[in-house]
Amino acid sequence: MPSFNVSCPHCQQNVSLQTTSLSNTVTCPHCSKAVLDGRPVEADSRNFAALIQSPKPIVVTFWGNRCAPCQAFKPVVEQVAQQKKQYRFARVNVNQHPELAKRYRIRGVPTVLVFRKGKQQAALNTALRKPAFLKWLEETLS
Repeated sequence: MPSFNVSCPHCQQNVSLQTTSLSNTVTCPHCSKAVLDGRPVEADSRNFAALIQSPKPIVVTFWGNRCAPCQAFKPVVEQVAQQKKQYRFARVNVNQHPELAKRYRIRGVPTVLVFRKGKQQAALNTALRKPAFLKWLEETLS
């Protein structure tokens, strides 16, 4: 079984996951909190391909260090992740992982891509306020 690592969004410790466990709630062995449910995890070139294979839809936000709209959108995504636990959430820093930005043709940030079982379902090329983001997700994933 292929495995990959993610950083727990609660305690920042590395957690090894099996790709077969992506449909389940995985608990961090360090802090006992859910790793993939309720908070975005940091995605990188080593774990991205495995993360997007999730049978649950995964909402990936591409963001940049010096991007004011990205910083304003971050709490919106975190609030929605807490509210919509039927989806997975991940973040990709395009400054640290330009190869992922290039692979997915990210031209500006923030950009949100939605994947289901490895296939891209939708893209959003702007930051939204929480009500508009929730509406977009519901329309995209219904």
